[in-house]
Amino acid sequence: MINRQLTVTEVNHFIKTILSTNSILKNLAVEGEVSNFKWHSSGHLYFSLKDEGGRINCVMFKSDAAHLQFVPEDGMHVVAHGRIDVFERSGQYQVYVRKMEPAGVGDLFLAFERLKKDLEQRGWFDPNQKKPLPDTIQTVGIVTALTGAAIRDMISVIHRRDPQMAILVAPALVQGKDASVSIARAIARLDAEPGVDVIIVGRGGGSMEDLWAFNEMPVAQAIHRADKPVISAVGHETDFTIADFVADLRAPTPSVAGELAAEDSTLAAEALMAMADRLAMAMDGRIFDYRDQLERWRQLFVARSPENEISQGRQALDVLSDRMNAAMGHELTVYRERLAALQRQLEVLDPRNVLRRGYAMVRSPEDGRLIKNAAAAQQSNRMVLTFADGEVEVHRGQEE
Repeated sequence: MINRQLTVTEVNHFIKTILSTNSILKNLAVEGEVSNFKWHSSGHLYFSLKDEGGRINCVMFKSDAAHLQFVPEDGMHVVAHGRIDVFERSGQYQVYVRKMEPAGVGDLFLAFERLKKDLEQRGWFDPNQKKPLPDTIQTVGIVTALTGAAIRDMISVIHRRDPQMAILVAPALVQGKDASVSIARAIARLDAEPGVDVIIVGRGGGSMEDLWAFNEMPVAQAIHRADKPVISAVGHETDFTIADFVADLRAPTPSVAGELAAEDSTLAAEALMAMADRLAMAMDGRIFDYRDQLERWRQLFVARSPENEISQGRQALDVLSDRMNAAMGHELTVYRERLAALQRQLEVLDPRNVLRRGYAMVRSPEDGRLIKNAAAAQQSNRMVLTFADGEVEVHRGQEE
């Protein structure tokens, strides 16, 4: 083994190379409590993540911080996604954060993505496997809670569009621990009813946690196994759940689901609507896939591009900016103290202060020169005496 002496810069660069090329450290998620948070004037975020066992420094640059959907603060529990790297100037390793969200939401999103990918691979989202709505709908089954606006909206819309249509409601829990099993059982009961032509499964809007029952496997299985067409009507137009992807048709709201079930239109119009909805779901699935692929390419670009050097320079610039501001503040304080000392010296040397104590200044009236001693005064017949409050001219009498 050959031992050779390394410089500090060489050691830091070597450690940086090891960390920046590690496949795990290039793309990881760190969960912890925000501490020492600072939003720098440059727009960059500096903070630490800590737990009961340790602490790690983090930096999030302005371009990434601009996409945050919340304002971080000390004590907040978050999940930070990014890479581990070394700031070579100080030899400090830290997390360079790309995106961040409050803890908990990230776990639900990951669970959603895993189940979505699994069911898509099984073919449960295949548009060719979707069942069209029947040409004539006489009875519609609804799976939802008996309380709330969703059931009232659906019944009102259906009866307004088709007063003769029968409605069979299978009540279910739509939120909470046992909600997914309750929804699945209600779907199975309506599917077993011979008179039901189509099933609507839905509820009103809410947070991702509120709608989570419609992202669980029991509901997906019940919809997939149903022999009758299922319309998913969960939340608002911007909400997407696993039930939406598995269902034969997605309605953006419960009210729209009622319109679809009571729609008196031709088979061609219904087929066109179903095709548009399937296309939207397929495009949404593609977008999710392309986003994942884009993120992988972005991570590869980070490892092979000069962005690392740029990020190091950005942080170095912030450090130098802070040092410069501190140095300028110190210099300003020193100069202020010097100015105050000079002002005190001037006050001491000011002849007006001496005159105020009872002294007088003697000058020649001809040329204004000072008469500093008695000998000079003997030679002057006229003199000007300056006091603190004015001047007096005196004359010496001539000896005969």
